[in-house]
Amino acid sequence: MKFFSLILIISFAVLIFSSCKKPADTTITGGGKGGSAIIKVTPEFANTFIDTCTIYIKYGTHDAPANGVYDDSAICTLSAAVPVAVFSGLTTGLYYLYGIGYHSTGGHPPNLKGSQICTMSKETTTSLYLPMYPYIP
Repeated sequence: MKFFSLILIISFAVLIFSSCKKPADTTITGGGKGGSAIIKVTPEFANTFIDTCTIYIKYGTHDAPANGVYDDSAICTLSAAVPVAVFSGLTTGLYYLYGIGYHSTGGHPPNLKGSQICTMSKETTTSLYLPMYPYIP
């Protein structure tokens, strides 16, 4: 009888420990084409929209690419008088956005650039402002 009780306890312990699972990792990784997410980017400088701008995007990272090669780009077009670059068909994940533009307001160098990161946790539409800063090429 003791042998039967021992076998039963061991079997029960094995069953309990084998059913335990490590919790799923909730860290967001990835990013790229193949989903239904949309990122809309509006560049701005000194509270003014920048309509002459190209936005570049790197998938799967929050860092600029070391080799300077981006995965895609979009030229800003006006939508209800607001310049917007649209990246569609994206999956959840990490994105690095970089913009190069030009403005004609006086008092600052006309060349602008800026960067922004984006983390998509749901495949929805995300709108963001890209802060731009003057630079001398």
